[in-house]
Amino acid sequence: MRVRWVGLAALALVAGALALRVAYVDATPGYTLRHDARDYDVHARSIAEGQGYSKRLAHGRPTAFRPPGYPYFLGGVYKVLGVERAPAPRRLRVARMAQAFVGTAIVALVGVLALQLWGWGVGLVAMALSAVYVPLITVGGAVMSEPLFDLFMLGALVAALQHRRSPHRYRWALLAGFVGGLAILTRANAFVLLLPLAWAVWDGRPWRSRSALGPPAVLVTVALLTLVPWTIRNARELHAFVPVSTQFGSALAGTYNDAVRADTQNPAAWQGLKHIPDYENLWAHIGTTPEPVLERELRAAAFRYIREHPLFVAKVGWWNTRRMLELAGLRRSRATAATLTINHKWADRGILCFWIVAGLALLGAVTHRARRAPPYVWLVPVLMFLSVIFLVVETPRYRTPIDPFLVLLAAAALAAGWERARALLALARDRQLLGPREGHEARQRAIGHGDEGLAGES
Repeated sequence: MRVRWVGLAALALVAGALALRVAYVDATPGYTLRHDARDYDVHARSIAEGQGYSKRLAHGRPTAFRPPGYPYFLGGVYKVLGVERAPAPRRLRVARMAQAFVGTAIVALVGVLALQLWGWGVGLVAMALSAVYVPLITVGGAVMSEPLFDLFMLGALVAALQHRRSPHRYRWALLAGFVGGLAILTRANAFVLLLPLAWAVWDGRPWRSRSALGPPAVLVTVALLTLVPWTIRNARELHAFVPVSTQFGSALAGTYNDAVRADTQNPAAWQGLKHIPDYENLWAHIGTTPEPVLERELRAAAFRYIREHPLFVAKVGWWNTRRMLELAGLRRSRATAATLTINHKWADRGILCFWIVAGLALLGAVTHRARRAPPYVWLVPVLMFLSVIFLVVETPRYRTPIDPFLVLLAAAALAAGWERARALLALARDRQLLGPREGHEARQRAIGHGDEGLAGES
């Protein structure tokens, strides 16, 4: 009976999450493509038409600047629904509705992850929180790669955790590796996920035995093999070794230069290369410089600048951390949200929602549930934070891989508060029924011998 009711509650939450995301799409009909979203749409239309990656975005030459995961997903959606040549309003609605289903799947996976860690009660709370968490709704309503990346990231982690419960030594490790590879193909910085995923499936004894090392080795191998077709394509088209993307040089160079270091309005904030005097010469030849060569030159210039100004790295980290926490000013938060065509009203709602959930997450971080969770689970958001914090941060977009874990901690805090409230009510009833002295003794027994969560969380 309990399983039935839990299942019905989970289905209701999933349906509610989808309804909210569809409602957001309907409430923002003026959505337009900007910046990265425009590139994704161009590539997706070209893919749906059978021409592969578009050359329009690279001066008529092959490109690997955008990782392929999301463009091919979006291209598949366009092809299946036959909208690759449709007018922009119709095409974008189809894309955003597909994003709504991706966002709903994220809600379900957050619930599954909480269920694996702490049981069905916290799982339902986590699903409810993620269903109404505004930043996930607004980012999910944009034609961007982050929601799909979240789906793959959480799917890989869920599979890795399931491996530890399964009698099959390699089935779930294979799945975690494959989905982890898809995450890398969606966001290149996902390479860092291989560490916590491999750690998660490294559960044999003794640890250095072949049986213990087999699952992590298989996971990493499968993840890397997932990249092979795209890497071969890049070698053939670009005549260079490009595992996933050529974005890294641009991300580094756009942050580490004199223009950014001297900026007082948006301190240590990434700028587009065409706005940076240091790279005028490179920008002037961008149409003739091969993309991998340009990436190497930008990367070398950025590392050279870091060697000359090592303290600037700390300044970048400090200001990007403030931006990640929505503490760099409302104007900046609204401006970066606007790059996703999120208007001021929805941006402000997202900021307030983030602060509420982040406050609950701080409380949840000291609960016994958070302490009991395997450390490799929390290593995922830490590594995702470190992978962007010294490069570029725009909210709510670049916080999207971290937000599900904030929701998990917030759910743990709410569950602990509910348990404590129930315990206090029970103790109050006992005191009324037994009298002051007996009620006091019952309270002391509950504190000394009660549930770990009630005794350990305050």
